[in-house]
Amino acid sequence: MTSLFYYASTSNDPSTFVRQSVVKIAVSQTPLSSPFIVANHLGLFKKANINVELVPCKGGVACARSLFNNEVSYATSSESVVMFESFKYDDISLVSCFVESGNDIKLLALASSQFKSIDQLMGKKIGIVKASASEFYFDSLLIANNLKSMPVERVYIAPDKLNQALISGEVNAISVWEPYGYQLSSTVGDVIDLSLEGIYHLTFNLVTRKSSDSAHLEHSVAILMALEESIQWMKENPKNAQKIVADALDLPQSQLDWSWQDYAFRLSIGNALLSNLQLQARWALDSNLVEGGMPNYRSILDSQALEYVQRNPLSIK
Repeated sequence: MTSLFYYASTSNDPSTFVRQSVVKIAVSQTPLSSPFIVANHLGLFKKANINVELVPCKGGVACARSLFNNEVSYATSSESVVMFESFKYDDISLVSCFVESGNDIKLLALASSQFKSIDQLMGKKIGIVKASASEFYFDSLLIANNLKSMPVERVYIAPDKLNQALISGEVNAISVWEPYGYQLSSTVGDVIDLSLEGIYHLTFNLVTRKSSDSAHLEHSVAILMALEESIQWMKENPKNAQKIVADALDLPQSQLDWSWQDYAFRLSIGNALLSNLQLQARWALDSNLVEGGMPNYRSILDSQALEYVQRNPLSIK
């Protein structure tokens, strides 16, 4: 990190270190990824002297798959995906959380079903994204309603196929994140929301694979620098930020209005994230969804790049 540390502390000339290689980041196509979309639109990655290519993917599971298939160097995903992948790979590294939400995932059914409570889903088919926040959220709802042992049929479906599965009658309810909840409401009109707001605190995170290469750490720092400036700009220009995201994701402004207030954008790695990962890992083990011992999440949460950015808040101004 010598060149980067030297640049940030002694130079105002970005040309003193320019990374020519393309760094690919798999980015989930959701408003949760807004800091990446805005940073790319404003040229903030270039300003941080990193040549970034954002690779779109449908959900954090798909993004993580691209990472572990060595198609990209970084990925965005929920902490639930990080938890599941940590049982398969011992080199996963969480660089920073960049957004949190207590209301992004919902359990939805069609109004025609006339479900009034979650216990009426006994024996029904539930559309779920396997090994993701979708599955953890559904089980959290069951536990919160004292229905942990309630029999249901889990139907594992890709996130972008959940709405159609519900509309066609393939499943009776779906555990789904935004923007799919909004899209369902826009398509069929009234839907039944069986959710409990705040029962699960979602985080979306920048994830990579551990590397001893100093250039990799420099890349992490540069990405976080761009994201930090992006988040600051978004807070100062919320309407402009929403327009950029709406255009990039081809979403109507009304869709962003639906969920934007639920998002808390900031870079962080804290004890709450650590506890959440540990809690979900115990759930996955108890539910026989994973095999092996409890991963060491303290080693997976790598705050080195974030701590550097926090110590040098003006380094790319």
